[in-house]
Amino acid sequence: MSNSSIRNLSDAQAQSLRPGSEHYRAYVGPPQQYDLMGATQFSLLVTLGLREHHKLLDFGCGSLRAGRFFILYLARSNYHGLDINPWLVEDAVRNQLGNDLLAIKSPQFHYFDDFRADRCGTGFDFILAQSIFSHAGADIIEKSLRGFRAALAPDGLALATVIQPGSEVPDEFLGSGWVYPGCVAHSPATIQRLASAAGLHARAIPWLHPRQTWYIFSPNPARLPRPEEDIHLSGTILNEPSWQRSTT
Repeated sequence: MSNSSIRNLSDAQAQSLRPGSEHYRAYVGPPQQYDLMGATQFSLLVTLGLREHHKLLDFGCGSLRAGRFFILYLARSNYHGLDINPWLVEDAVRNQLGNDLLAIKSPQFHYFDDFRADRCGTGFDFILAQSIFSHAGADIIEKSLRGFRAALAPDGLALATVIQPGSEVPDEFLGSGWVYPGCVAHSPATIQRLASAAGLHARAIPWLHPRQTWYIFSPNPARLPRPEEDIHLSGTILNEPSWQRSTT
């Protein structure tokens, strides 16, 4: 099947596609988890204090898997999405948002591939980078974190997921560059070192993810959740058999 034919499949037909297939629901991960992965990201940021007046950068927004929730929730022009693939955003607008909501909310989209969050603006209250560092070498992570530091408000928070070395990806990735659709792992020590070099404080949080570990970063260490607050950061989902761990 050609890429154009895959892109024109219905959402129901796309459920059987492999992750990475050129359909807006599958290109960004398991298509059967498209709804859950977006909803869990929205829930996480709201739990951490996101409100409609805040300014958010969705770093690697893809097909607006989470962005469709944020665009509806945030005040006009407060959602910024960055991606290197305009077709993903275009297909998501056509299939999920519609032009009327786009006109009402006026989300801002940016398309470039140098991982510079600060090119999207500054003063962001939140930056969200779901499944970006899981496809990147330490060189890209360092550049991204430095961009986060420049783009965040002084009390802003950045959230990113990381695959840690373990049974599914046993070894830490020592290479460089962008390796999508391959998945790579980075140790907690590496993430802490890169965050510190970028002028950010970081800690892992226990928010549920079927494949990765969530990290939270901030220029202000007082803005990181305290360990005793982790009880509120589980993100547990009940009665969902598809929520299984994998690295795809």
